[in-house]
Amino acid sequence: MKYPYSSYNTPLPGYGTSLVDRINLYLHFRRYFKLISERWLLLAICAAAGLGLGLWVAYNKPDVYQARSVLTLPARVVTSGRNTRIDEDTMKFTETQMALMESGPVMQKVMAKLQEGRENTNKLARPDLVKAGAGRGNTFVLTVESTNQAYAQNFAQAWADEFIAYKKQQKLGAISVSENSASKQIMEAERRLAQDRDQLVEFKRQHNIASAKDAGMAAKEQLQRYKDQYQDMENQIKVFENATREMVAAGALDKKGVEPKANRTGSTDPVEAAEDVQVSRFDGFSQYSTFKFELNRLEAKRVQWLRTLKEKHPQMVAMDAQIEIKKKDIQQALVSADQYREAQLLNLKQRAAGFPALIEDLKNQVFESTTTENEYEALVNKEQSDKADLDRMQRMLADVKQIGVDDEQFSVLDYNASDSMTPVRPKRWIIVLSGLLIGTGVGVGILFLLNRLDDRLESPEDIEEKLEEPILGQLPEVEKKHYKEGYLLLTRMKTHTMFAESLRGVRSALLLSPEGTSKRMLAVTSAVPGDGKTTFTTNFAVTLALAGNRTLLIDADLRRGNIHGYFEQPLEGGLAEVLQGKLPLKDSIRETGIQNLWFMRAGERPANPSELLIGSGTKELIMQLRQEYDYVVFDCPPLTAIDDTFSIAAYLDGLFFVVRAGRTSIRFARMGLNTVRQRGAPILGLIVNGVPIDNPYYYYTTYYYASYYHRPIATGDNMVPERKRKQIAIDLPSGEAPVGADQRRTDSNQVD
Repeated sequence: MKYPYSSYNTPLPGYGTSLVDRINLYLHFRRYFKLISERWLLLAICAAAGLGLGLWVAYNKPDVYQARSVLTLPARVVTSGRNTRIDEDTMKFTETQMALMESGPVMQKVMAKLQEGRENTNKLARPDLVKAGAGRGNTFVLTVESTNQAYAQNFAQAWADEFIAYKKQQKLGAISVSENSASKQIMEAERRLAQDRDQLVEFKRQHNIASAKDAGMAAKEQLQRYKDQYQDMENQIKVFENATREMVAAGALDKKGVEPKANRTGSTDPVEAAEDVQVSRFDGFSQYSTFKFELNRLEAKRVQWLRTLKEKHPQMVAMDAQIEIKKKDIQQALVSADQYREAQLLNLKQRAAGFPALIEDLKNQVFESTTTENEYEALVNKEQSDKADLDRMQRMLADVKQIGVDDEQFSVLDYNASDSMTPVRPKRWIIVLSGLLIGTGVGVGILFLLNRLDDRLESPEDIEEKLEEPILGQLPEVEKKHYKEGYLLLTRMKTHTMFAESLRGVRSALLLSPEGTSKRMLAVTSAVPGDGKTTFTTNFAVTLALAGNRTLLIDADLRRGNIHGYFEQPLEGGLAEVLQGKLPLKDSIRETGIQNLWFMRAGERPANPSELLIGSGTKELIMQLRQEYDYVVFDCPPLTAIDDTFSIAAYLDGLFFVVRAGRTSIRFARMGLNTVRQRGAPILGLIVNGVPIDNPYYYYTTYYYASYYHRPIATGDNMVPERKRKQIAIDLPSGEAPVGADQRRTDSNQVD
């Protein structure tokens, strides 16, 4: 893909760039790039100030020297049973020792040692840094930093010596305290053990503990036996309650676990003998099974005889009589069985009624014996526990007496481990770099603060949203260096420039609107000076004239109007003289050299411009011009500066409000628009001027413009020389652009 060029032989910005890249990178950061480009001097001043401050701080700080002493603590060998291991210091122990090294008592001893031999009035100051840290293995590093190297070395050495002495003194005190404490605990344990033994002897004597234990065991066994018997009786009662007389007559109860009478021997139950006498009279049901068997046999034989004999046959009659006798015998056996079940059930309930009271008495006996046993066992356990405590305390006292003062103590591994003449601080290059970064950060912060306070907007969409007015046109940002004449005028440009197309868009929006033909008297104003109002007014009037409309351009800014410069005419002889009655209207209107376009200058600067514009002459002038011209365009002064615009706005058909993207304060623009609305002047819409052509939101996109109005130049073609461009312009009719005179392409920017 070849990159085309604009009408001024400059590459079109943004053409060929990915839309994603433009939106995600350039669009989001262009406001900040612009902010930095506009206020880079402030950022540079802040960075320079930070750098200077960093240099001043870095080279005014004194040199700091470091000295270190390394202490080591040997690992302890611990023997536990058959296992021997090395007990390494825990993290908690390490932190405790470092805190002790930096404690007040140790520091006081160090300062006192260094102060020896010096006068009291000349006391030493504590070094800048005194820090204890953990080294490799079981080592501790004592670090001292001071501006005096010799003092740092002496302090590190004294610190190590005094800490070791302090630890020895502390250990001696701890051993003494431990011995005294262990001796007192042993005496107390011996006294408790003697009391326990006396209590145990007295308890044995009072309770005769051996016989009590035997009685308790017998009571427990008898209680369990009575519980089992009572449970068996409850089960038998349930069986008899649920049994039928057929089951009793058939002997099924004896098969379900009820002990038959004949097998009961050696019973201790007092009601057992009476039961045997009472139930013996119900033994008649014992032949129930025999009767049942004979009845079944007779019924089977009768069925067999029915095959050969009739019902009335004597043998059949005799058979039936025998069957009836057997049925009566069975019925009598069932009655006896039922009576037996009731008698047996009554006997079981009478026997079971006496067991609960007997079981309760045995429970009380067992409880009393158990309480005695528990008290005895408690006394025995207390004696054994106190004896174990006494043995443990005696062993601990023996261990304490075997501890030596020099065992497992700190020792100096190295004095002045970092003895060097090179200072460790300050890191001057870090301070200088930090100052530079801080200054730059402060500058960036100020820039972003100014950006937050700056209400100027660049995006047309944001401008339209904030001002709540529609946008009729967007004029691209054009660099004035391309125009040697000094003023941007449409007739001095190529026909299809982006600026010209933008103006044609505004013209179409006006002429093709529903009320476009009635909007003939137009005014253009802005909020503040410098918004490009005059440039738009002049070129918009030219656009209307080129469309075949009789157009009159009037410079209504009687204070600072400069439209006369666009047409190289003097200031005098214009609107001011007409309103003062010094000059007829027809003499104030001048030709511009552009077909259908006439021009009225502002005139000599009057002393009372507001009074001239608000007078009756203004209304008469506008009524007369409405009859003679298709469109009259007034270039009015800014609204926030003076009130001249409203003197003529009441007689006009519409008003264009110009806002410069990225330059006009939204606060001033909103103030001006609110004033227009309050005065009742008709607002046609917003004209956004100075929109960057590389803004992806600009509807005259560079891609569309380049692809529609430009064609690639063949490889090797050069730009049309300036002299040849002038010759082409002379040969062509006035106002017509030479086709291809401003186009080129090069192979250096090709994209496959």
